[in-house]
Amino acid sequence: MARPTEFERTRALEDAMKLFWVRGYAATSLPDLLAAMGIARSSFYASFKTKRALFIECLELFGDRTLSIVAKQAANTPAIALPRAFFEATLLHVSRRKAHQGCMMVNTVLELADVDRELNELATKKLDAIESAFAQAFEQAQRSGQLGAQRNAQELAGLVMIINLGLRVQSRKKQSLQQLSATIESSLSMLGLAA
Repeated sequence: MARPTEFERTRALEDAMKLFWVRGYAATSLPDLLAAMGIARSSFYASFKTKRALFIECLELFGDRTLSIVAKQAANTPAIALPRAFFEATLLHVSRRKAHQGCMMVNTVLELADVDRELNELATKKLDAIESAFAQAFEQAQRSGQLGAQRNAQELAGLVMIINLGLRVQSRKKQSLQQLSATIESSLSMLGLAA
């Protein structure tokens, strides 16, 4: 009979995700993970198999959570205000510590673009899903007349994501809340998405 897992897997996954988010893939060692997750090596291998498999699971979790933020905001916010609501929820209305960590998906692309094609592609796929969610919201808003049709919805979503990428890098540089807020305001203004 298999031995029961002696730790709470969801909590351990959360703890691993937080560590990878701060340190990145390469700088996070297995001993660091075991300490952060509060589990034994045998439990780690039984549940997660490898550091790489754990990282993939953490990146999936982070990406899915970020996408759910966009979906939630899209359901409750006019499309013209969606980018601002997203930036507020993920950057301005979170702890400074969390904001300064940037975005795990963006961090992964920056760290692994020329190092690990598969992990880079997974992070890129997750970012593309967020861009698609913005594009869908903009398309619906254009069909209902809430958003002008002067710009292609997919192009507009791409520009919002470029702003997102820049903001995440700026946040890693530990820019102040006021600086990030001013950048958001001016960037969205240029796209005609200012409140």
